[in-house]
Amino acid sequence: MIKELARKLLPSTARQKVSALYHEQKLFKAARVLAQAKGMSEVLDEKTFDTLMAAYPVGERMSYDNDSVKHRGDERANEMMEVMNRYGKGGFSDVLELGSGEGMVCAALQQNGFKATAIEYREDDFDSRAKTAGVSLLKMDAANLTFEDESFDFVFSYNCYEHFPSPEKVFQESLRVLRKGGLMSVRFAPLYHSPFGAHAYNIIGIPYCQFLFDKMFLNKWIAENSAEKLVIDDTLNRWHINQFRELFKKQFSDKAVVHSYEEFRLPHFADLIIQHPLCFKNKITSVDDLVVSEIHAVIEKK
Repeated sequence: MIKELARKLLPSTARQKVSALYHEQKLFKAARVLAQAKGMSEVLDEKTFDTLMAAYPVGERMSYDNDSVKHRGDERANEMMEVMNRYGKGGFSDVLELGSGEGMVCAALQQNGFKATAIEYREDDFDSRAKTAGVSLLKMDAANLTFEDESFDFVFSYNCYEHFPSPEKVFQESLRVLRKGGLMSVRFAPLYHSPFGAHAYNIIGIPYCQFLFDKMFLNKWIAENSAEKLVIDDTLNRWHINQFRELFKKQFSDKAVVHSYEEFRLPHFADLIIQHPLCFKNKITSVDDLVVSEIHAVIEKK
């Protein structure tokens, strides 16, 4: 009744502000409940899993057909060109993508006049269209780049830093291969401790499933109920938000300037924290772990 009345009476921007305030207040209560929680850590049972699966259905799945992959590559390439135009000093030519997947972002950049190099740990991910476009496609570990110092004007990655086993080594290597005045753009989501950080969102719609349920149970359920091959925690570094803040904003401050750093919050599922605090006990360093879902950063090499 109240929500419906708010929709009728409040403009959309006001509704958004009211909603944000409501969720942040819920989050404050969740922090208090977590601080007061007594007892050993716990996980929920299988019956509760079925109940929550019904309450939180899987949302829209990301598509990987040829047209979708190309469209996504074009969109991301446009974003990266906007970053270069906004924060760079011009003259960018050599660009490098870390964890490029199929390589279609670099294909779009190549077609826009850049000399693009895409690296991926598994070379069987590369799309033949990226090779046809002239992209240099290489199987390589982002933490151990084989390029010479100052080889690139621009280094970027999408949705990789939550997967890299050693994010600090990747960051250091990115700075090494950047020319002075070159830019690094980092965008990734979801962070591990955030609502969908298990990366099982195409299969399990339950927020915080990585904390609410036993991992062995979840992986067994996925193996038996999904054609998608996924093992929770198998490719995730499980870094906390404070570790990423230290890395991007402080750890290499003598070598880099942070032009932009943004965190995107997803505080909409505080009720699950309030209802099941012992599932989160001793698994986070701060409540921010549970709500910061995405990070965007733009960094210039000094």
